[in-house]
Amino acid sequence: MTESLPRPLPDPLAVVVTTPRADTVVVRLDGAMDFETAYEVVDTVRQLLRSHRGVRTLELHCGGLTLCDSAGLSALLLIRRLTEGDGVRLVLSECRPALDRLLEITGTRGRLGREEAAAGGQNEGEDGGGRAGSRRPSP
Repeated sequence: MTESLPRPLPDPLAVVVTTPRADTVVVRLDGAMDFETAYEVVDTVRQLLRSHRGVRTLELHCGGLTLCDSAGLSALLLIRRLTEGDGVRLVLSECRPALDRLLEITGTRGRLGREEAAAGGQNEGEDGGGRAGSRRPSP
C-alpha cells in the first residue's frame, strides 16, 4: 500500500493597497492567487474603483505572488475589463518568471498591461503588440 504525503497548502493571499499619488493606486499581492483567493482581489479592485474616482492608473504589484492558476488569470482578465470600463490604465509590475510565462503562453501579456509590453521592451510577441499570439513556445 502506498501512502500519499499531504501536499503543502499554498501561501495565503495578502492584499495591500497604497495610494502613492492621487491618480494612482498600487495593489500589492503576496501569496497565492488561486481558486480560493482570486476573487478577493477582484472585489478589492471593484471597491477601489468605486471609491477612488480620480484614479487613472491601477498597478498590480505581483512581486510577492507565489502562484497564479487559471482562476487567478481569469481574475486578472476581469480586473482588466473593470479598469478599461472606467478608463483606468492597468499595469502589472514585478512579475515573477512563472507569471510572465503564464501570460506569454495564454497570449494575455499585452491585454494585461504587463510593464515591459506597455513600454515596448523585452518579451513582446512577434506582432509587436505585446501578445504571444501566433508564437509557439520552444520545446
